[in-house]
Amino acid sequence: MRGQHTSADTEAVVHLGVIVETADTQALFASPRHPYSRALLSAIPVPKPRAKRSRIVLQGEMPSALNPPPGCRFHTRCPYVIDRCRTEPPQLLSDAAGHATACHRTVELPPPDAIIPSDGAFSPALERLVAAFSGSAEGAGPSGVDIVGAAPPAAM
Repeated sequence: MRGQHTSADTEAVVHLGVIVETADTQALFASPRHPYSRALLSAIPVPKPRAKRSRIVLQGEMPSALNPPPGCRFHTRCPYVIDRCRTEPPQLLSDAAGHATACHRTVELPPPDAIIPSDGAFSPALERLVAAFSGSAEGAGPSGVDIVGAAPPAAM
């Protein structure tokens, strides 16, 4: 339905069967807190080729989902791992805004700058493409597609 909000209000990030982060959709995408959430979001292609952002490439061994490691299930690949992570599973703790994270080091982690471009704008070429396809259907050709900015075919 047009004009109706259909996306989820809250998102959860799951790693090896355990929720590692949950938050309001906007908050999670704007400021992911768990290292796994940050890595996932950094892998999303952005339709702005010149946008500067850092891609987080995880190192380490991918654990088995059938036999997960003790402690934090992400510790084998986490760039911020400490000894406590290897033995003690972190609790999913929520702040006053309802943003919950299961990480022993949440408050110590660097800010998630440049994971998602902050301006949210498309490249000029993509903006033109979006504009071309978001016009009304009135005046469309018989195929339903208008050719924008093209000269009519020459007569033979």
